[in-house]
Order: sequence, then structure tokens, then C-alpha cells
Amino acid sequence: MARVALVNLASLPMPGNDPIFPIGLRCVQDALDRAGHETRLIDFVETPAALGDLSWAAGEWDVIGFTIRNIDPLDLTCDGHVDHYQAFVARVREVVGRGGPLLVGGGPGYSLFADGLVRRLGFDVGVIGPGEQTILEIVADPDAHRGSGRNLSGARFPGFLANDLQHPHSLMSAYVRRQGQVEGTMIGVETRRKTCYQGCVYCPYAYISGQNQGDLKPLDLIAAELHAIHGSGIRRVFFTDGIFNSELKYAKEVVRTIIEQKLPGLTWSAYFTPKPFDDEFAELLGHSDVEFVVVSPDSLDDGMMKVLGKSFGTRHVTRFIERAKRHGLELRMNVVFGGPGESRASVRATAQYVNANLATEELVMNLGYRVLPETALARQLSLADDDLLDPTFYPFDPDLFSWVIEELDSRFMSTRVLLNLMAARSSSKRMKKVPLPGKAPDGVAANFPYLALTRSRPDAEPVRQGLG
Repeated sequence: MARVALVNLASLPMPGNDPIFPIGLRCVQDALDRAGHETRLIDFVETPAALGDLSWAAGEWDVIGFTIRNIDPLDLTCDGHVDHYQAFVARVREVVGRGGPLLVGGGPGYSLFADGLVRRLGFDVGVIGPGEQTILEIVADPDAHRGSGRNLSGARFPGFLANDLQHPHSLMSAYVRRQGQVEGTMIGVETRRKTCYQGCVYCPYAYISGQNQGDLKPLDLIAAELHAIHGSGIRRVFFTDGIFNSELKYAKEVVRTIIEQKLPGLTWSAYFTPKPFDDEFAELLGHSDVEFVVVSPDSLDDGMMKVLGKSFGTRHVTRFIERAKRHGLELRMNVVFGGPGESRASVRATAQYVNANLATEELVMNLGYRVLPETALARQLSLADDDLLDPTFYPFDPDLFSWVIEELDSRFMSTRVLLNLMAARSSSKRMKKVPLPGKAPDGVAANFPYLALTRSRPDAEPVRQGLG
């Protein structure tokens, strides 16, 4: 039996960070507990004192694992989080001393930058992708990995199909208190583990999830998890699948399961795609108390959608909107301006579609595409993973902000939206400008810089950018 501490670095208080319930870390902890190991989860929402008082780190641990969910908030106005992670891990290392517990890194954010982070944070070993099976192998023989500085690939975990995930009441209560009320607290539920079939140029999801077996969680386990969440008093669930309806038959079965549980007041949401999405599915959703149907076309210009790697076009989005409204579904549509080759004409096309088809509250708008490793955007720009560790955005025309403000109806330009746009424009002007290496890709001017919010060297003094 091993003694393992699991630290949720995603719960550190950092500018732009909004901690969410640590589903991934709970999956790892549950796997360790079921295998007979002794564990403790350190979450700074649940135990804020553990941030300053590191006496917990001095325990007789065999392994201390650190999970990183995000490297930065993917927002033009926000700094990266790596300096905060580095500082905290350094404090822990000072407490445990040389020859102490094995230090292990993991999580989706870590997986993207594993080679750079294992060195920068000084972990003995790291895990890329799903971590349950690999952490079980690591804790079986910690000394075999001491000082290796290697990253191991995550593997399929059979327990995903056999075990329902029940969360500690104290951890759930902490997130309820943080969000102010039980009714407003949202918790994630995982229904499948399958590599995303979409080819979006900005998305690293397929790399993070790994080449898995396409496991679909049995419906009785999903029902058990929903009952436990409802029993805790939490009433909002988010299904964390990359795309909830990527396999429509199974998605319908999950929705039927939700309906059959008859859990009063339980609402849910997820990320959807406009196809496959038929009337039967829309009708089921209408009977299931779905809170929002969230879709991300990112652009509503057919040319831009193709460049972004979307497997659907505006005709599919239109059909989706018609079905959703016919069945009384609440929509949230994500649009991101500033992709490869974005022009005044493509902004205008997207704005005209939004103006004609969406209610004010249905649009969720952002500017700028964060370039992440293992994505087509990174390959287009010929940027190494280490070059992307600080917040880095795909080149866009400086007039993009003005185009958006001028083309979208004024009803979408609330005071909050305008302030966010102004803050983003101000931040973009202060960003470090770095020439593109080699030949610029199509749609990007040869002298166009890519944009980095902080200095690229970890030993340099960071440039702080505030939220406007």
C-alpha cells in the first residue's frame, strides 16, 4: 500500500482562474482508493489553509501528485498560470526535501506541455492523458521513476466501465459555498472516453484524451452518479464529453436515463454539435430539463468554418436552431473572431448571421485563438511546444475589434461586452510581438507577428496584464 497526496493546482488563487470541481483528480483518487492505497486530496477551495500551511506536505507520503487543468485562461486579457504553479511546487519541494516523496505531474493542461513542464516544475515523472491506470503503476514502484524526468502515456482504465464515481461530501460542500448557493453549483459528469472525431484546427482534445477504446459508461453508473449528486443538494450537471451527441444513439440513451431518474430540479448542459441532431433528440432534450444546449461553430461564415476544420456549415447550424426553438430549447452559441484568414468580409458574414438568427443572450463571443501544442494552428506557425507555454495567440488584424463592434447589432454590445473588448484591445497592444518563423501561412501577412502576453523566458520578469 502506498500513501499518496493529490494536489489540485487548478484550485490555486490566480488572476483569471475560476476553480471548478476537480473531476479528473477525483477519478485518480477513486482508482487509488479502490486499489487499497491511502490518499488525501488537497484542494484550496475545500481547505484554503493548506495554501499557506504546508504541514500536510511533511507527511510520510510515498507520492505527491499535482494536477494542472489549464495553463492559462485562453483569454487575451489574462496572464499565464505557470509561474504560480512553479512557485507553489518549489515551496512543497522545500518542505519535503531531497529523497522525499516522488513528485508526479498530470492533468489536461500538463499533458499539452508535458516535456517543458516536467523540467520547469521539477517533477520526477509525468503522465500524459488519462491518469488512473498509469498512476497505479507508478505507486506500485515509486523508486523506479525517481529523478527520471520522463513522461508516461496514460492508458485505458477498465474501472471507468465498472465503478460509479461518488464524491466526498466535504469537497462538494466547499464548491457549493464558493458559488454561493446549492442551486448555482455545477458539477461535471463523464459519460464516455473516446477521441474526438472533429478536426478543429485549434483544439488539442484528441491529443489530451489519447487513443482510447471509445468506452461508453454504462447507464446504471451514470444514474448512480446523478442520484448521488442530487442527494448532496447540487442541482446542475455538466457532461464533460468533448461533444455530447457525437454518437447520437448513445446520447439519446443518456438523455432517456436522465428523464427516467425523475430527480426534481436537476438541470444539465453539455457541448453539442449541430449534426447529428434530429427531431427525436431535440424532443428528448425538451423533456429532460436541459439548461442550455451549447454549440461552438466559432464562425458563421462558411469559408472560415471550413478553415477552422468544422465538419458542418451554416445550413446545419440553421437547421439546428430551427429544431431547438421548435422544441423550446435554450441555446448558447460560441463565436470566436480572429481565426486564420479572418477578414472584414468574414466578420461581416458572421455578424449578419448572428444579427438575423440569435437572441441577445444566445451569443457567447470571444476574440483571439490561443495557439496550443498538437494542433493545426501550431503546425501552421511552425512553433515549438516550449514557444507556446506563455499565452500565445494566432495573428489577427488589429482592426478586428472595430470590425466586430461595427458589424454586430448594438443589442449584443452591452456595457460588459464593450468593456471586455476594450480590455482585450488594450492587452493586444501591449503584447510582445514576435516575428513568425519561416514562411507565413496562407491568409497571414508575411510581417504579421504572433502575440504573447508574457515574456517567453521563464527567468524573465513577467509583464502583468490586468482585466480591463
